[in-house]
Amino acid sequence: MTAAEALQPAIIYLGAGLAAALASRAVRLSPIVGYLVAGLVIGPSGFGLVEDNDTARFLAELGVVFLLFDIGLHFSVREIMTRRDDILGLAPLQIVLCGAAFAAICWALNFPIPIAIIVGVSLALSSTAVVARILEDRKQPACPMGRSATAVLVAQDIVALFILVFAASLATNPNALGLDMAVALAKAVISLAIALLAGRFVVRPLFRSLAATDNQEAFTVVALFIVLAASAATERAGLSLTLGAFLAGMAVSDTPYRHVVQNEVKPFAGLLLGLFFMSVGMGVDIPAVAAIWPAVLLTALVIVILKTVVVFTAARLNGWKLPGATQLGFLLSQGSEFTLVVVGISTIAGAMPGAWAGIITAAVAVTLIAAPIWTALGLHIARLLAERSKASPVDAAEVAEEKPVLVFGMTQEGRLAADALRDHHIPYVAIESDPERFVSAASDGYAVVYGDARDHRLMDSLGAKSARAIVIGESALGAPAIVANGSDAPKRFIAVANAADRVRQAGLGLRAHLALAE
Repeated sequence: MTAAEALQPAIIYLGAGLAAALASRAVRLSPIVGYLVAGLVIGPSGFGLVEDNDTARFLAELGVVFLLFDIGLHFSVREIMTRRDDILGLAPLQIVLCGAAFAAICWALNFPIPIAIIVGVSLALSSTAVVARILEDRKQPACPMGRSATAVLVAQDIVALFILVFAASLATNPNALGLDMAVALAKAVISLAIALLAGRFVVRPLFRSLAATDNQEAFTVVALFIVLAASAATERAGLSLTLGAFLAGMAVSDTPYRHVVQNEVKPFAGLLLGLFFMSVGMGVDIPAVAAIWPAVLLTALVIVILKTVVVFTAARLNGWKLPGATQLGFLLSQGSEFTLVVVGISTIAGAMPGAWAGIITAAVAVTLIAAPIWTALGLHIARLLAERSKASPVDAAEVAEEKPVLVFGMTQEGRLAADALRDHHIPYVAIESDPERFVSAASDGYAVVYGDARDHRLMDSLGAKSARAIVIGESALGAPAIVANGSDAPKRFIAVANAADRVRQAGLGLRAHLALAE
């Protein structure tokens, strides 16, 4: 084989990826759709320009590895404690409800009970790669909805490990299932402890030494080494590549060098993740799907609708408002690439009746392709619900009892303040008079009411007299202005609200906000 022949697949992958990204932007679709379609076009079922070989699949898996590393960078121990309501409440409830519903459907279709459980729970999981990319495209990773979705995905990735253990036990010795589960749990806990210790005593000193040398290339090499070494270690321990990558990200997240590492790894992650989506498209067998397309489309529809309803229900049971729960349900409604792995196990596929292995595989691929469009529909519905909620009455007694911080204006700075208050479990209520900003904030899961902060009646209904503090969500310095509250809260708040427009027009900064509020 000549050098030109060896480079040909790489050239085709890069060319198809570039064309997909440009075409997606031109028609205002998510790049995910473009990558999936590109995979269909260049794959065996399309023009057959490249083969779906082991190398391509391995590089695609590395894309998910780097994605989990990036998620780990944003998910420190402190973040886990902050998001414990989602990890210990929303995520388990969603997995149990979805898993039970899908397992019941599989059992009704004559699946053996163990297989029905495995397939059902795997269908309850969502695609980390797809959801993370959608959140990034929509600039939503930091909003309550985006952060809760990320927490649920992390919990799902942990559950996925035990599904693999369950599947492996069925293939070998089912009687050893309990022992295998316990061993897997012990390995996961030990891996987490090692990652935390390594972050403090190895990674932090290592990056400190690299920073002293001012060698930018060394940061790139070390970052790649940490990702790949941690992934290989957990794989050797019988866990998964992605768990190691996630733990490596957590180890780095507690260091001051997180942002530098993230910037160094990001180009590799973007390139390999695009290849992952193309590999999903390449894996769709169009002739086979054409023969069973009614069953595939019906199965895909059942997966998406059932998960949307169940995730919405779980979110509402966990205290989410209607717009945020709606958007979260649509966002997490697609199948998972992990389901493709489970159904691809020969023991599982062989025990499934009829052509269900192929149907489920194709249906999950369809949900991945449709995910950006379905999520956009969910966002539209959430915004309509938020629009209707502008006229909803405020439960004054409930709000006043919490003695919340009042946030005036859900600008970028106002959202930043709301995020900080939420992370520290400090109740807040935002007031927004701009219709577009209100709808956007409400559908993203923020506690926000529509109205003018200069309205005495609105301030009284929100318990402004007992508010802990007041936040002006916009200033010329690009930071929220915070004003301590007192007994004459309504007058002081109205003074701040009236002053805000004058301050902005005068181009004054945070100090002027505080001075005018006195």
